[in-house]
Amino acid sequence: MNRFYTAAVLMGLLLFSACSSYSVKTDYDPTITYASYHTFDWYAASKKAKGKGSGTDPLMDKRVRVAVQAVLEAKGFQQETQGEPDFLVTYYPIYQNRKYRTTTTVGGGYGWGRRHWGYGVGTRFSTSQVHQYREGTIMLEIVDSRSNQLVWQGAAEGALTNLNNPEEALEQIHKAVRDMLANFPPGALK
Repeated sequence: MNRFYTAAVLMGLLLFSACSSYSVKTDYDPTITYASYHTFDWYAASKKAKGKGSGTDPLMDKRVRVAVQAVLEAKGFQQETQGEPDFLVTYYPIYQNRKYRTTTTVGGGYGWGRRHWGYGVGTRFSTSQVHQYREGTIMLEIVDSRSNQLVWQGAAEGALTNLNNPEEALEQIHKAVRDMLANFPPGALK
């Protein structure tokens, strides 16, 4: 019974950590001179937007926008809403349905014997369950405003997964955006 309890607790912790963590990936154009970037604005607010909006959830949209703006301003970039900014920022969520399987095995038995000889009888019972959850990813893109070309992108896979309350969502999104933009501009050129 003690081994079963320990295995169940470890499985639960593993599943909890798998569902509540995220991974960050970034990519960028190495030919761009990122040191010339000083101002930004939101892509959807610019004249160059071609129907590309952000998320469909207004509360999540606000959380991501606030986080992105805070991180960029902490890095020294300023939002330019009147003139032409150096780069434009957009984001969008991606949701996918995911599955994982858990299997529980219970066994028992008895035996008897004497010295080197013995007899035993045992039985095992296994049951498997498939669990579903919705995995959410934040995609963040930076577009050069002069060329209207994508120059940097980041993804926080799983950052919008298993958010149980507004405080947890705000904390997770700020952390994911901070992690995505940790190496922006690339090569610490700024």
